[in-house]
Amino acid sequence: MAATTPESRPQLTVRAAREDDAAVMREIFNEGVQDHLIAFEEHARSTEEQQVFIVEAIVNGRRPILVAELRGWVLGWIALVPYDVRPALADIAEVFLCVRRSFRNYGVGRQLMQAIQEEAANLKYRKLIGRVLAENGDSLRLCQVCGWREVGRHIAHDTSFEERRDIVVVEYSIGSDEPNFH
Repeated sequence: MAATTPESRPQLTVRAAREDDAAVMREIFNEGVQDHLIAFEEHARSTEEQQVFIVEAIVNGRRPILVAELRGWVLGWIALVPYDVRPALADIAEVFLCVRRSFRNYGVGRQLMQAIQEEAANLKYRKLIGRVLAENGDSLRLCQVCGWREVGRHIAHDTSFEERRDIVVVEYSIGSDEPNFH
């Protein structure tokens, strides 16, 4: 039996989401809701709702959604969503990331994060924002590893699942010399 090398291992592919990804993206999103990992979300999403989200992103052009797949199986997805409706803040986007439960902590989130940071730079965003549940240490570590910095905490901000959970606000500055995560 031949030894496995990095070159012979299956490679993760990151690509733009397509309409036919809606069912699997909904499944991954709903796992995050079930696990109480998604801030401000406590209800499962339908395939139709996910499909509308994808179509709006495709039509808009400044709201990309990327999926990570391995051998044709989608393991996670990431999206840029509007941060604020004011025109002066149009060059800031919020990042939304979901990884399939069985593939968390295997580098899928890191590859998606790096890809969306590159895509945001290509789209001329100047900053990305994230809102992470304070108890979600894995996501906070991911942000740190990917060059994000913590900018504040909202106390008892998320009231989903009849709880009051703190939200950590993180940001990533694109194309600047200012330091990120502290």
